[in-house]
Amino acid sequence: MVLALFGAMFAVSVVSAEDGDSATVSRPQARIGEQLRLVVEVVTPAGATVEVDPGSPAWAGVEVARIERLETLALGDRSLHRIELVVAGFVPGERSFRPAVSVVNGSEVTPWLLPAVKLTVIDTLPAGAPLELSPLPPPSGIGGAESPFLRPGIVAGVAAGALFAALVIFLAGRAVVTLLRRSPPAQPQATPAPVDIDGAASLIDSDPVRAYRALGTVVRNLLARRYGFPAFALTTAELQRRMEAEGVDRWQSRLVGGLLQECDAVVYAGYRPAAERRQADINMAREIVEGVG
Repeated sequence: MVLALFGAMFAVSVVSAEDGDSATVSRPQARIGEQLRLVVEVVTPAGATVEVDPGSPAWAGVEVARIERLETLALGDRSLHRIELVVAGFVPGERSFRPAVSVVNGSEVTPWLLPAVKLTVIDTLPAGAPLELSPLPPPSGIGGAESPFLRPGIVAGVAAGALFAALVIFLAGRAVVTLLRRSPPAQPQATPAPVDIDGAASLIDSDPVRAYRALGTVVRNLLARRYGFPAFALTTAELQRRMEAEGVDRWQSRLVGGLLQECDAVVYAGYRPAAERRQADINMAREIVEGVG
């Protein structure tokens, strides 16, 4: 019953042996190289295995492309092996081939030929066609080729773009030059007149930054003129050390250093001394001018 069921499902041309082996091909005709489905059934003793032997000459021009499925059913003391293959014929004409397998039972390997299967391989060439390649037809032109005006058009477009860019740059340059000529020249900012100690005293309350800047300028100018120091190129600490190194009175050096430090704090650090301290700094500046001058 099991064999009859498989035969009804896949049979087109079935040849069975007396021992229950069978081979079934899906179509009796095929073109050269066209793939077909081949189902083979092999009955072996229980425990044996079946392997397809694609190199056997019994295939007679039919080649095995691949094995798609392998099933084994137990039938008492025997086994039914059902193998689904994909094959293709390559020898034209009507012929019979016998699927070849090997039955492996323990260490024993037995070659096994299944019942013959008839297959007609149809030639792809018509009857009487020459067995040689025909010459290729000569090349022919096709529509949509490159226009003869394409390359000149590209060159003309690039040249026009370059001329337009040059014109834009020229006009922009002229506009900038015209704008610069029409704009009035920048007026130099008026620098405040130098302030002496008396002027600094009058600004000490209303504009302490300008007043202390003036005090520092007066003292540095006096030291540069009196001792030849590069007073404006030296920091306050460097200037004080330079005075002491040149033999200037130490007390005088400390007065100068203290006043210049006060000036730096007000001008650059935002320090705002009290009113009494401001007047004391004015008096200290007068004392330095009188002592050095």
